[in-house]
Amino acid sequence: MEIKSRIWIEKDGVPFLGYGRIKLLKMIDNKLSINSAAKELKMSYRKAWKLLNEMNLMTEKPIVIKNIGGKDGGGTVLTEYGKQLIQDFETINSNCMDYLEKEFEKLAL
Repeated sequence: MEIKSRIWIEKDGVPFLGYGRIKLLKMIDNKLSINSAAKELKMSYRKAWKLLNEMNLMTEKPIVIKNIGGKDGGGTVLTEYGKQLIQDFETINSNCMDYLEKEFEKLAL
């Protein structure tokens, strides 16, 4: 047997960060494009942009910066704050799983 868990962070009852949003942020950081990240995750551009916009509206600092067009064709980059959110979320998730696994080991199943 094994224990499973998923965490997410809400603000005023509205999802802010969770596994799927972190996956999207990581893919944007990798692909430097919302469109490419969305395609890789089999998600519509519209949904990806909606999720990013929701996150950006909940913070005082931007999570991503979208560069429009230009000779290099634009793109999207994660801000340092966005990168820190990924790191913090993964630390919280890892600590949560460590705790749950230790408690699970104590059970006589």
